[in-house]
Amino acid sequence: MTELKTQLWNDMGIIPPIDESEPTSINRSPYQMNIVQFVSTFAFSQPRRNILRGFLNFRKALADVGLIDGFQWVDGSFTENVEMNLKRPPNDVDVVTFFNLQLGDTDEIVMARNQLIFDQSFVKQTFFVDSYFESLQESGAYLVSKTVYWYSMWAHKRDLSWKGFVQIPLSPQLDAFALTILDTAEAEEANHESF
Repeated sequence: MTELKTQLWNDMGIIPPIDESEPTSINRSPYQMNIVQFVSTFAFSQPRRNILRGFLNFRKALADVGLIDGFQWVDGSFTENVEMNLKRPPNDVDVVTFFNLQLGDTDEIVMARNQLIFDQSFVKQTFFVDSYFESLQESGAYLVSKTVYWYSMWAHKRDLSWKGFVQIPLSPQLDAFALTILDTAEAEEANHESF
């Protein structure tokens, strides 16, 4: 398990793709976080908390249709210090959900439970999540191909600078706890603003 052992962002405002003090170590992107760590780390402004609430609601919608086994690669401007680099908050969070179907489920059964959560436009507008899906039950060759694709897409910014991203396991139980952390952060912010 690779965890981010340095500060979140480097001087360029991005998660470093590798351990910059030991470039050949196994400590590299994607960095493992659970959803509680992720929310605790990124819930430092109201625009980010809004996106996180959408992300948590999206994860709940996934659990509701039976997608509870797998992980998500999380990236985009949300994982960067865009407030410093671009002088604006992030607009959404980019997510690829890698999943295993539950016993007895098929793609068709899962999609029939709630087709809207597989509609990229709906998900982006409703949950602030730019969402993609990959089944972990595909062939090894396919999974290698898609892993290389997503890694090459997300390991670089549009200006081609190299960056890291985060991997979060699907976990409905921790999602509920992360939501309480988010609620607490918003309540504390509201109390602070009232003084």
